[in-house]
Amino acid sequence: MEVYGRRKRGVAYNHQGQRVGRPHVAAWAETEIVLAADLGDGTDDPRATAPDLLRRALACLPAAARAGRVAMRADAGYFAGALARAAHDEKIAFAIGAKRIALLWRLLDGLAEDDWHDAIEMGNAQVAVAQYCPDWWPADTRLLIGRVLLDPGQVSADPRSRRRRTLHPDQRALPIPELASADPVSAYSFILTNLDVSSPARAAAAEHWYRHRTTVENLFRDSKLGAALRHLPSGYPQVNLAWMWGALLAATMAAWLHQLTAVTAGEDIVHGHGVRGGKAMIATLRWRLIAVPGRLVRHARHLILRLPPGHGLLPEVLARLRALPGPA
Repeated sequence: MEVYGRRKRGVAYNHQGQRVGRPHVAAWAETEIVLAADLGDGTDDPRATAPDLLRRALACLPAAARAGRVAMRADAGYFAGALARAAHDEKIAFAIGAKRIALLWRLLDGLAEDDWHDAIEMGNAQVAVAQYCPDWWPADTRLLIGRVLLDPGQVSADPRSRRRRTLHPDQRALPIPELASADPVSAYSFILTNLDVSSPARAAAAEHWYRHRTTVENLFRDSKLGAALRHLPSGYPQVNLAWMWGALLAATMAAWLHQLTAVTAGEDIVHGHGVRGGKAMIATLRWRLIAVPGRLVRHARHLILRLPPGHGLLPEVLARLRALPGPA
C-alpha cells in the first residue's frame, strides 16, 4: 500500500521508489476468512516471520477444520525451508513457490518431453515433476514444474517485466525480434511441495490447486476498495496495524455473511462488477444490504419497515439470520 509523508514510521521505499507498507496475510481459502496477519514496511523479508504467521493461523482454525486435511500454499516471496519445516512439524501439506534460481533451470535439461502432461483448466499448459529437495527441507519434498506456451507478442521488451522473468534464461536474453523466431516460447514456474505427485493426474491436480492461491488477491482488493486499506493514515505503526486489522475484519465479516446466509445463486449480486469468486464485495453488500432506503410505518400497534421495490435481498438475508440456531 502506497503511503505519503516522510515522517511516517513503519514504512519504507520499495524498488519502484514508492513509500509503502505491506500486509502479510494468512487466510482460510475456502471461506476467505483472515486468520492471522502482520504489517511489514514494504521492504522487510517476510520469510523470517512466515513460520510464526502460519502457527498463529493454524491456532485460529476451528477444531473441526484443524482435525481434517489442512494444506498451506504460499507464493515465492515466502520461499524458505523454515516455513516448509513449520508446515511439516504441524503435520500439514505445503506448496511453496520457488525462486527461479540457476539450479532449477538446469533441472529442466534432465526432463524429457514425455515427462510433461497437460495441466487442468489451462490451455497450452503442462506439468512435470522432478526429484529435487533443497537442504534442510522435509525429505518428502518434490519439485513441481509448470510451463505455459506463450505467443512472443505477449512478452514485454522490458527485462523487469514479470512475464519476461518467467522465460528460460536463454530466451530471456533475446531481443524481441529474435524471440519472435524462437520456437517454442514458454513461461516456467517452480513449486516445492510434499503433496502426492506420484502420478500425472495427481501432479496436475496439485498444480491446479496451487494456481488458485491468487484468490487471496480478491481479499486484498475487497479490503482496499471496500474497507479503506488503500492507505495507512497514521505516522505510528501501531495505529496503522489497527487500521489494517479493521479493514481485514470488514472483509472477513463480509465472508461470514455469505457463510451464514448462503445467498448467492439466483441473484444479480453475483454477476458483473463488485463480485469476487461468486461472492459480493464489501461495496456491493453495502449498497444491497446497508445503504437501503426505507420507510418505518406503524400499523396495528406494530412497526413495519417498508422497502423500495427491487430490494428483495435484504429481507431474505434477515430471514436467514433469524433462522440460525442460537449459540450453544
